[in-house]
Amino acid sequence: RAGSHAAAAAGFGQPIGEALPPEVESPSHPWPIVDHPAGKNFVDFDEDLQFKDFCNAVQEGFDNIELLKRFSTNGMGPSQGKHSNMNGLRILARLTGKEPQQVGTTTARPFYHPVPMAILAGRGFNPERRTPLSSRHDALGAKWMPAGVWQRPEYYQVAGQDRLACIRGEAHAVRNGVGLIDVGTLGKLEVIGPQAAEFLERVYTSNYANLKVGMTRYAVMCDESGVVIDDGVVARLADDHFYFTTTTSGAATIYRELSRLNTMWRLDCGIVNHTGAFAAVNLAGPKSREVLKTLTSLDLSAAAFPYLAVREGEVTVGGGKIPARLMRVGFVGEWGYEIHVPASMGGALWDALMQAGKAHGIRPFGVEAQRLLRLEKGHIIISQDTDGLTTPLEVGMDWAVKMAKPFFVGQRSLAAIARKPRKQQLAGIVFPVGYSGAVPLECNLVIEGGDIAGRVTSIAFSPSLDRHIGLAFLRPDLATPGSTVSIRLTDGTLVQAQVSTTPFYDPDNLKQKEAA
Repeated sequence: RAGSHAAAAAGFGQPIGEALPPEVESPSHPWPIVDHPAGKNFVDFDEDLQFKDFCNAVQEGFDNIELLKRFSTNGMGPSQGKHSNMNGLRILARLTGKEPQQVGTTTARPFYHPVPMAILAGRGFNPERRTPLSSRHDALGAKWMPAGVWQRPEYYQVAGQDRLACIRGEAHAVRNGVGLIDVGTLGKLEVIGPQAAEFLERVYTSNYANLKVGMTRYAVMCDESGVVIDDGVVARLADDHFYFTTTTSGAATIYRELSRLNTMWRLDCGIVNHTGAFAAVNLAGPKSREVLKTLTSLDLSAAAFPYLAVREGEVTVGGGKIPARLMRVGFVGEWGYEIHVPASMGGALWDALMQAGKAHGIRPFGVEAQRLLRLEKGHIIISQDTDGLTTPLEVGMDWAVKMAKPFFVGQRSLAAIARKPRKQQLAGIVFPVGYSGAVPLECNLVIEGGDIAGRVTSIAFSPSLDRHIGLAFLRPDLATPGSTVSIRLTDGTLVQAQVSTTPFYDPDNLKQKEAA
């Protein structure tokens, strides 16, 4: 009858019978669910609650609507009780002999309305950051990959070569000639002021008050529990002026934490975040000095610009000169220069270096080649070769922890940890030259006597060494170089690897320290 009247109002046909009077309120049924011994009477479809669950809750003494909610979890599912709360309170009212208005409702919290499933199923919004050199990478055929909030070249595609061949070709260029990588994603911070050195002494585990002007030092940062949270390089530009880097993924977090600490400590120094203001590249390889000397008047000899030194000067690009900070550091283990310039000049620097390096076969290299090269040197990557419980003592960084200092963040915890037996130790693992069997993946477990005794953190085939190498956390009694460990593959089979010292490549670091 209602339908015929609606159709007639729209101009279709004649109404049947008398029109229904409009309802003044929505109908409501006081007892929508009744006890039924022969079936399951569901009240909350999110939490699979039945009528009997409410009876049991009241019998146990949870006869207040707020207590009933928490005991039974009624209304705690994705719908937040939008289809079950009213039914629940009416059932409680009947079981306790009250009116629904006497029982009341639970406290509503955001979200007040259910979140549509389409939103939950949709793609999340993840902002992406790109360095000033993004267009150069695209022109060179970069295959992009996410690195935290950044997009970085994974490798550079070469016609007729697969991914692995491209990565190994890039690594070969760095080891035997010269390569160029964009490291502008690194956190780049400055601390300036009379107490700048004191600030770094408190923040990092090493000593920086005695760092000479014009030199750099590796830096490890821990939290209050002694867990490694970041690493980088600290350069001293003046007595009261330091420039330092952080990991790509930790740049924003570390800057925020350092700002918090300085607010609390009230030291006489200021912190500046230059991460987005500077572009940075790493020119690395035996021919890197030959390439760079054509673009700068700085003395690049080993005596004037030794390993771990920092220099401020100018680099010639496109007929003009731009200011630059150059650091003789090498994550990849070759003679190299990390060059930092204003972001607006990053593209010109890249072009100039690529042009100057043509005669030496310069090749851009991406994140995967860098990871392989650093693995050959046994350098760790924070959050890959460490986790949320790893201390410097477990990854062979004892040398970077100066416990004689009056204070640094995490010092007290590390002192307590050092007195306890170590549970794991990061060590190198190698497979025989010519090994052609199955190889573990990162996170595959080390098994000893049927028990878990460690896990693989990094592994790759090294063209320079012609063998598979890796890093793994091992039980301390298994971490002796020369011993054999069993690693369980994804399919459950076991393979044998030999524990090795690190670095795997150039253990005496002659490639970076040679006299010239």
